[in-house]
Amino acid sequence: MLEQVSTSVKFLAFFTASKTGKTGLTVTIDIYDPSGSQIVTGGSATAIGGGLYSYTLSTNNSAEGEYAAIFKTTDSTVDSQHIPSLWILGRAGVENLDAATSTRLPSSSYTAPANSDISAIKAKTDALPSDPADQSLVEAAIAALSIPTVSQIRTELDSNSTKLANLDTTVSSRLASSAYSAAPTTAQIATAVEGSLLNEADGQAVLNAIVGAIGNTNLSEVSIVAAVRADLERVGGKIDSIPAAPTAAANATAVWSAATKEITGGTVTTLTNSPSVPSAASIASATRSELAVELARVDVATSTRLASSAYTAPANSDVAAIKAKTDLLNTDRLANVATTAIVGNLIAQANS
Repeated sequence: MLEQVSTSVKFLAFFTASKTGKTGLTVTIDIYDPSGSQIVTGGSATAIGGGLYSYTLSTNNSAEGEYAAIFKTTDSTVDSQHIPSLWILGRAGVENLDAATSTRLPSSSYTAPANSDISAIKAKTDALPSDPADQSLVEAAIAALSIPTVSQIRTELDSNSTKLANLDTTVSSRLASSAYSAAPTTAQIATAVEGSLLNEADGQAVLNAIVGAIGNTNLSEVSIVAAVRADLERVGGKIDSIPAAPTAAANATAVWSAATKEITGGTVTTLTNSPSVPSAASIASATRSELAVELARVDVATSTRLASSAYTAPANSDVAAIKAKTDLLNTDRLANVATTAIVGNLIAQANS
């Protein structure tokens, strides 16, 4: 009979006298384990009835194999004083019957694997590199991003921004539009010259010098001034050559169109249309926004990842050797392995 190892088994023996069951016997039993060692000596058998006697082995039954027993009686009236009995533990696949068949998945509930999907996945995995990037390469790629600090950004702006370089002094040190005076007209200039010549404290000395230079003492102060004024105001004269005073807008346009602008003094208090210089916090926020995709990839501390010094390469040569062995497996033989139904029929036949 068959049973699992470490399971209590009941040995049976049927004693007869003149070919009928013999009751009232004193029966003992000796039992031997699969190695041939005697594990029960003179054990007392229990009478069941009608000449049938039993003994239950509940210990020393953890080894797989055949447990042989001999029921014995000293009564000389029985047909046989020694009757053998046998239990087989853990043999013929019975060790695999460790649960009820009803607890296993019925064929009606079985869902076949999506082999086409598996093939598609395998096609993708077959395309994976045989030597993927290790941790050191990932760290090197992150380091290669060269994410600048706020100080580096400021240094870059100070060194290479042509617009900021023009702000070399305060704007308030430059002439305000409210303080600008338009250039005088030619008539105003002539009048001023005339007044200066006539009213200057040393005007007479100037006139005397002019008269002495031209050698005509009959010229009066008024006639000289009139002559000078006429010369200044004539078409093509000196006053005509004086350009018109530029407007405030023309001055501003000329300043901004100049190739080089330099503010050499004063303090800039109000700067119209000035470039907005971002704060350190604004620069940091803009930097994080610009590098959001790259920074999102740094989602854990680098120290939590496997260091290259701790990486152990797989034994690819061993894997290849294992594959060479599995490639030789005979699938025809695997297809002929006994099914649960076949094993069940064999057990039923053995117990009948």
